[in-house]
Amino acid sequence: MLLSIHAATGALIGQQTNNPVLAFILAFASHFALDAIPHGDQDWIEDYKGDDKFRAKRIIFLVALDAVILLILLVSQFFYRSLTPTLNIASGILGGILPDFLVGCHELSDKLFKNFYQLHFKMHDLIKAKQPSTMQGVVLQAVILGIILIYIF
Repeated sequence: MLLSIHAATGALIGQQTNNPVLAFILAFASHFALDAIPHGDQDWIEDYKGDDKFRAKRIIFLVALDAVILLILLVSQFFYRSLTPTLNIASGILGGILPDFLVGCHELSDKLFKNFYQLHFKMHDLIKAKQPSTMQGVVLQAVILGIILIYIF
């Protein structure tokens, strides 16, 4: 799933709990539950690691775009909506996106977080269903993000 979904889920969890440690733990666990849903990015890692530099650049662009969308959502909601920044929400957001950053650390150094990396991708394959195309996955994730944002606000 895209970082924006994991962060929004973490914010929602943080908003609903009174304990930042619990918010972090629940959001961290929610990352794996969301990644278990077939969501159309199964080829992104292979594309990124492959020989086709255009496809690798496309993946980097999509991840960067997702990060920008995430920042815009967070900043706009903190300044223009009713979402008040709290330690619980920040903890939830951190817990929600941390697994992907740990995977990124493993990508940079094969020695770091190897077991976590393997667990992370096992969760992606947990549900044995036909994987949606990348475009179907992006649409699905946009719908999921919209639903989460409706519950936050």
